[in-house]
Amino acid sequence: MSEKMNYALTVAGFDGSAGAGILADVKTMAHFGVYAHAVCTALTEQNEDEFVAPGWVIWERIEAQLETLFKKHTFKFVKIGLVEKAKVLKRIVDFIRMRSPDAFIIWDPIASASAGFHFLRAVEQDDFMPVMKNIDLVTPNQEEFGFLGLGLAASRGKIELGKDFALLLKGGHSMDSDAVDILWDRDGVQHKFTSPRLVGVEKHGTGCTLSSAILANLVLGKNLPEACKAAKEYMDKMLRSGEGRLMGFV
Repeated sequence: MSEKMNYALTVAGFDGSAGAGILADVKTMAHFGVYAHAVCTALTEQNEDEFVAPGWVIWERIEAQLETLFKKHTFKFVKIGLVEKAKVLKRIVDFIRMRSPDAFIIWDPIASASAGFHFLRAVEQDDFMPVMKNIDLVTPNQEEFGFLGLGLAASRGKIELGKDFALLLKGGHSMDSDAVDILWDRDGVQHKFTSPRLVGVEKHGTGCTLSSAILANLVLGKNLPEACKAAKEYMDKMLRSGEGRLMGFV
């Protein structure tokens, strides 16, 4: 593979329905002309309507996958999705920073599956904060924003959104008439991206798809606000595609 090719790395769970996880990441990045390599953190048992078990991959196997891929490439753009706990997230981030110090890292925190299964544990809230400060962009929805205690930490001065890490707060699960995503970039500037809310539309894997679309657009040379805007527009089209809970192609 030519080093001039646009490529990136996703570190996430495997979803056999291809609606979420590494399969959704690869599909999304391919749409934008980015070649995605993948490391599996969980062999989940699920379809678009039901989540059975997470099937966590032990750290040693995650590390072995990373080691093999980094022997060939130095990844400058990395998306992290489903992780078992803060300790695993830290190990993944530390590995990437050691091998590619300037890599742009996105973490899409997944607190629960759309089918209702809960992943991240409340006892680890404080453990995630120092790890996030070593990540470039965090993309929580409103539930995950609250679970990670980001609003409380910001109000108490423990973190400064944008300065410690860029944050995209997704508005897809709010009750407002429009879906508004709010970005705090690394300069502390706030950007808002708005799209009409699609009433009654529930799709599987929206967070994975959005974060992968952001990463792909960063690979292509867009700055962070431009990448978020392009990803938001792509998601609006994806939400209108396909039947049932699976998104189609645009």
